Amino acid sequence: MRILILVCSFLLALFGMPPAKAQAPARATAGRDWSTNVTMLPTGGIVVGNPMARVQLVEWASYTCPHCAAFAKDARAELPALLRSGKVRVEYRTLPRDALDLAAALLVRCGGPNRFIAAHDAIMAQQAAMLDKADAFAQTPAAQTRAATIAIRLQQLAEATGLRALMRGHGLDDAKITACLNDEVAQKRVIAIAEAAQAAGIAGTPSFEVNGQKADVHDWATLKPLLTAK
Repeated sequence: MRILILVCSFLLALFGMPPAKAQAPARATAGRDWSTNVTMLPTGGIVVGNPMARVQLVEWASYTCPHCAAFAKDARAELPALLRSGKVRVEYRTLPRDALDLAAALLVRCGGPNRFIAAHDAIMAQQAAMLDKADAFAQTPAAQTRAATIAIRLQQLAEATGLRALMRGHGLDDAKITACLNDEVAQKRVIAIAEAAQAAGIAGTPSFEVNGQKADVHDWATLKPLLTAK
């Protein structure tokens, strides 16, 4: 588990928004694919699943964290079925470790609720290649010259790492991608999640909360029993 590194100190000075209140767990409702029920919260979290699910899961994740990509890969075979059934509801809270992470967190939200899951999964699946390209970009004069604004740096990273191209493949055009990276309100919202996480003692990613209680687990193998216990 890698320690959370926050982005750009001037962004971190911005006032955050209060975390969403957890809903009381309840029995799932049968006969519906609850994985298509996606809501973007005003606080910046993204909720997937049945609001009345027996298990209410919160996941703090970073798009440049290899352990988060490993968790996403390991959970891929079973977590979607739990979401579809309505037994588990998950709130994704993305924690930016660096500027590339912030760019990814903005772009998974860019297409709205219907495109979130596919964008999230795609970035996690392509993370290794994205990070290799980020390392190569870091050696270029453009990377070593201070960007005039955080938005310019985010655009440089999105282009250099293939993140922009990846999001084009998920239905976003260049104008929309640029607008999302320039969105200062969205930047503040994502940074506010990190500030709230620090205040709550979340020191790294991935981290989890199950039914309002922090879980001392950081991988799918140890989290799964907490989600499937009777």
